[in-house]
Parts: sequence; structure tokens; C-alpha cells
Amino acid sequence: MTTADGFYGRVRIRVNGLLLHENALLLVRMKSPVTGSDVWIPPGGGVKFGETLHQTLIREMREECGLQVHPGPLRYIHEVVAERVHAVEFYFDVRASHPDQAQLGSDPEYHEDEQLLQELKYISLGELDRFPVVPKYLQTNYPDEAKNSSPAPLYITPYYG
Repeated sequence: MTTADGFYGRVRIRVNGLLLHENALLLVRMKSPVTGSDVWIPPGGGVKFGETLHQTLIREMREECGLQVHPGPLRYIHEVVAERVHAVEFYFDVRASHPDQAQLGSDPEYHEDEQLLQELKYISLGELDRFPVVPKYLQTNYPDEAKNSSPAPLYITPYYG
């Protein structure tokens, strides 16, 4: 079984954290299980059985970027429906006590030589369009919408691969 096999042939529920610090969004670079290419995406991951969305978000942010976060409002719901992948993704605003201490972590469910995570960094809102950010909506709309501290959840048009 390869690293990405766990993404295929089932509906996966994911939670991602939108951490804005000094007008920059925290993103991880990873190899996409959908396209096989490198993409930048907010830290996050799959919900485990019996785990709430907030619990998942706190765990994933700690694993992937070493931060203790406090979940804020739900900002986006996004669905990915591709040939072998179907994911429903929830994007929450998050706060961190020490956002400047973010560092690349790992996915404990994968061996060291199978990690999908490759890099972690804050990308300025004005420079998001220079990176392959997914979902694309974060690149085009989030810079303006980030100013709204009480967003109503928005369903982003599904990505069909």
C-alpha cells in the first residue's frame, strides 16, 4: 500500500485551519493525492472516528505545525470529487498563542520516508496567487474575506477532477 492509498475509494472528512499572522496565511506544501503534483494547502487532515471537527483541527495543527490552536468560526466547506478521491473539507479560522513558532511536523500515520508534508510557511495574502494554492478559492477570494471576523459558512463549488 502506498501513502496515498488511504485517500482512495471512500468519502474522507477533513478539517483545515486558516491561521492568519501578520497578513500572511500559514500553508503546507504537499504532494496532492488527487493530482500527484505539489500544492499549498492550509494545515489539516482527516477526522478519526469519535473525534469532533474541533478536536481534529487541534490535533492536526499540533501534528503538522507544532502549534496549539483555538478554533474560531467555520469559514468554508469544500468538496472534492475526483476519479478515486471524494473529500468533504471544513475550513475554520484559528488563533494560536505563538504563531511565529510554527514548524513543519509530520503525519504520524505515515512512515518517515512516506510523508506527504514537504514544507511549511506563511505566505502573504498579496502573494497567494504566485503559488498553487488549493482550493483555488483561497487564492482568489480569501485575501478579501479574511477581514470579516464573523463569516457565515460558505460552500465552495465542488472540484471535480
